[in-house]
Amino acid sequence: MSSLNLIFCGDLAPTGRFEPLLLSGIPVFTEIFDDIKSADFSFVNLECPLTTYGKPIKKTGPALKANPECAKHISQAGFQVVGLANNHIMDYGHQGLIDTIKACRDQGIATVGAGVDLEQAQSAYFAEIKGVKIALIAIAEHEFNLSENGSAGAGPMNVIDNYHQIQAAKDKTDIVIVTFHGGNEYFPYPRPGLRKICKHYIDLGVDAVICHHPHVPGAYEYYKDKPVVYSLGNFLFDAENPPNGWNEGYMAKLEFDIETKNFQQMQLIPYIQDFKNPGIIKLTSPEKESFLSRIESLRRVLEDGDAWLNEWQKFCEKRLNTYIANQYFPFNFRGLGFLMRNTPIASFFLRKKMALTKLNLIRCESHHELLVTGLEWRFLKMGVKQIHKCKTK
Repeated sequence: MSSLNLIFCGDLAPTGRFEPLLLSGIPVFTEIFDDIKSADFSFVNLECPLTTYGKPIKKTGPALKANPECAKHISQAGFQVVGLANNHIMDYGHQGLIDTIKACRDQGIATVGAGVDLEQAQSAYFAEIKGVKIALIAIAEHEFNLSENGSAGAGPMNVIDNYHQIQAAKDKTDIVIVTFHGGNEYFPYPRPGLRKICKHYIDLGVDAVICHHPHVPGAYEYYKDKPVVYSLGNFLFDAENPPNGWNEGYMAKLEFDIETKNFQQMQLIPYIQDFKNPGIIKLTSPEKESFLSRIESLRRVLEDGDAWLNEWQKFCEKRLNTYIANQYFPFNFRGLGFLMRNTPIASFFLRKKMALTKLNLIRCESHHELLVTGLEWRFLKMGVKQIHKCKTK
């Protein structure tokens, strides 16, 4: 009774090959079941709506969904709370979100981080466990997912709104934790802005910040003796041709002292997701030690400011031409990425005379907001509706 244990898991999308396994009752969570059930509190990020609704929104990237019956198996795995603040939760619009919340609540699973309006999306999850009052705030970066202008959607990463959320939660509870769906895919470190924001939340009195989204296990650090995890990696998420790191992840088990309410320690529980023996497989020695050693290496790089920023610069340079193509090329076609990587065509879109103008339109906050608002207005006139602009029914 002297400690309170909270366990956090990364991205769960019961889609692709995993969906029929779950629906047929194959126990894909067996090896981590005891870890989840023995914790006083358990959380997983639900990375897709649970719905049979058939009309996806217009967006970039894949539209994901899974059968609502999957909620039963998430509940049986022992999860008490699922986070809905992520970039896929609105893939099937208002109806998909409503179906998801209902499917979870019918199985006794609480949801946090999304709702039919902004007030609900920004509502924290509150619980009292072993006499300790905790609050969980779930937020996400801005894609085709956020609640805006009275719409359904996910809770936004907005430092001003988040300040008020955190202060309101602190007034009612002993422990406040933020889960943050953000970061750059396949990059195991935080971008500089994300790291600064996470530390800001700690400065505001949050007791831990747990991030997910990059789809690979990432670095962590302690700031003011409190944990900041920058990527848990995937929990259960299918991919036909997964990149390196896609099938790996770790659960973060946080321990708090019941009397003082102070953070004590964090344990990383590594695993892989597998199809040969379908489900999540906990790593054991020597694979476990090798995995944890890699995570500690990431941590050491992060703590060396020059080394970390060098990794960020290399990542940006590797992705820059693809971003230029998506931003400036007038149409898309198969092979565009190869063309941008292997020819000098990218330089055509960044002519010297216009380079600073393009940079200023994106970097300056006022220019950036005008550009985004203008593009949203133009796309609406073109008939391209964006879900976060649609009013709730």
